[in-house]
Amino acid sequence: MKGAEIARHDHQRNKSEIVNIVKEMFSLNKWGDEQYKRKLQELVTKDEELVKEVIRKIKTEKDTV
Repeated sequence: MKGAEIARHDHQRNKSEIVNIVKEMFSLNKWGDEQYKRKLQELVTKDEELVKEVIRKIKTEKDTV
């Protein structure tokens, strides 16, 4: 797998984690719980970094072609 593909895969996995946390929050009626808010914020921040990495790797790979 190329760097961009790996980064995309990591991004997709992280998005799945975000969805699972939100589902868990709703099922346990923990919406607004501080522990879940922190975890969700960590995943959102990680996702923003992963998106930047995907963009950077795509640009890098295009430049080498």
